[in-house]
Amino acid sequence: MTYVQKFSVSLAAAALIALGTGQIAQAVLLVESESAVVNLDAKEVLFTVNFNKAPDFFTVDKFNRHADSFQYFIDPDGELPILNASPIYSNFSSIIRGEEISVASDIRIRDVFSVGASEPNSGGWGKIRGSVPYSLDDNVLKFSAPLQLIGDSDGVFSYQLLLTEFGVWNGISNENKSIVAAPDLERYVFKATNLGKKDLGVTQLLSKPYIASVPEPNLALGALTFGALSVGLRQKYKSAVS
Repeated sequence: MTYVQKFSVSLAAAALIALGTGQIAQAVLLVESESAVVNLDAKEVLFTVNFNKAPDFFTVDKFNRHADSFQYFIDPDGELPILNASPIYSNFSSIIRGEEISVASDIRIRDVFSVGASEPNSGGWGKIRGSVPYSLDDNVLKFSAPLQLIGDSDGVFSYQLLLTEFGVWNGISNENKSIVAAPDLERYVFKATNLGKKDLGVTQLLSKPYIASVPEPNLALGALTFGALSVGLRQKYKSAVS
């Protein structure tokens, strides 16, 4: 299932960058779509970013600033707008640093606040919590991270994605909330109704917090109802978490 959420992009900012640099707007790295889909069973989140062009994470200038880079700020409370705390950044649990991809060919996740002397390549942010591999297929970036590593526990968090060009924020930001992936409802219903013990069935499944209430099926319809019910459950689930 493909998940695409709404995000805010300042096209005016992109246009100003293009005018200021004398480059066409297409040369500015933009986010066309992005998502953070949580798998609660695995306790991890898959980040996906679809850029308007293939990013260049390895070219640096004489100040060691990268041609293209990104950072995620993670708020485990799931609030929007994300910059809503005082002092600033105090609501963030971690920062995901695309700026450090060229250091060890992975994505580092750091604490927001540093304690003591700054670490090399940290950009002034806190200590390394861990790092994760990534894949870049042309203009599509993907990486997964354990929820614990980003400082979240329930899979419901908000985040801000920023893009930078040679160390300078390009004026474009994307704020969004994580998506908790729907469980495999057909598999759960099948297992629940074939345990050989007490019938757990649809009634108990509907009591789960991730599924909104839907009318109980007419058992006389039997198997003909099951397919429609499964589709209805998924639709109700998506409405509940939208």
